[in-house]
Amino acid sequence: MRYLIFFFIFFSTIISGADSNWEGLIVKKILLSISHNKDLNVYSQDKHVVDLLKNIKKVHLTTNCDEADLVLSNLHYNERCHKPEIVFNYSEYINSPDAIGVFFWQKGRPTIRFSEQRLKEFGLHIDGELAKFVTAKNY
Repeated sequence: MRYLIFFFIFFSTIISGADSNWEGLIVKKILLSISHNKDLNVYSQDKHVVDLLKNIKKVHLTTNCDEADLVLSNLHYNERCHKPEIVFNYSEYINSPDAIGVFFWQKGRPTIRFSEQRLKEFGLHIDGELAKFVTAKNY
């Protein structure tokens, strides 16, 4: 019985670490697609998001929303500075006029969506592999 519990804990740790690694790679691809491989100042209040961004070259974390080019928000943040925002919650994507895109897990698979209208409002566009996730619908 002890071995069964040990293996369960061991494999669940490996799997959760793998999800975090995939999440980091996807966030990196999203940011580099938006920035077109130029330097990007990103603001986030969420520790998990900050940890994902630490090792991405050309992405610089800022502590002030007004200095940011883009906001990544896992949680609803109170500072509204009218910057383009990538959220990690679908309902926040629907309700926030600044949310240009959303990235979340659904049924164990990553889901990405960008709003064509909101991207245009901020003068942004998505190229390459992620262009297929741009939709005219905001829902």
